[in-house]
Amino acid sequence: MCKFLLRRKIKQIVERSDRKKAYYSLREIKSVLVLFDTKDFEDADRFIQQLKRMRKSTKAFAFKDKKDTNTYSKISYPIVTEKDMKSLSHESLIQMANSLSNESIDLIVDFTLKENLLLLFLLVSVNASLKIGFYRHALPVHDLVILFAPDRVLNVRELGEQVFHYLTVIASAG
Repeated sequence: MCKFLLRRKIKQIVERSDRKKAYYSLREIKSVLVLFDTKDFEDADRFIQQLKRMRKSTKAFAFKDKKDTNTYSKISYPIVTEKDMKSLSHESLIQMANSLSNESIDLIVDFTLKENLLLLFLLVSVNASLKIGFYRHALPVHDLVILFAPDRVLNVRELGEQVFHYLTVIASAG
């Protein structure tokens, strides 16, 4: 039941969005939000640290599956779990989205490789100019979707390299 309501809320946000899209080069981007699964923490953190070395303001949110028994004590990013979806009001999720809506974010990189309603809610709630992802959703939530051959096993490290590649290509084309 909660998944149904959250899907409906996501659809409403997408349909009502008046977000201004823009394709920025890596050089023009000042702030980035990264969404990822905790199982991909090391690769996602490597990507985030690379952004920080480039002096990009960076925030991240991680999703921890209930089957994941690791504590992730090294993660300094907020972690969302399925219990955040259990509440019909989704208060903690809405608070996270509201805290991000007051910030200016140029780019969102969505490293999720399958549907994740909690991170999808954050993705559509934030009014970033450019949203890049790797999973093709039924709704148009990404401005740029990077696709790979269906038989290829993907990892977040490769995906991060592709994000840097495409943002560099945007720079050389502009």
